Amino acid sequence: MTPKHMERNILSEKVRKLLSETPGLSVKEIAKASQVNRQFMAGFLLAMEERGDIYSRKVGPARIYFNNKVKTI
Repeated sequence: MTPKHMERNILSEKVRKLLSETPGLSVKEIAKASQVNRQFMAGFLLAMEERGDIYSRKVGPARIYFNNKVKTI
């Protein structure tokens, strides 16, 4: 595994853990907590969503994210 893939695996795990602990975060909130820029995180979350790791809901102009493994009401 290349260093870039390892970094992305670490970031994926960090995002999943963050969304397990605090479901319903926006791209901006996840990016801030992960210390990456918002544009990168938006694309990263889209890829995670396409893989089925997370899911999102549109709330007004924002999109909020949830961990697919955690049940929400």
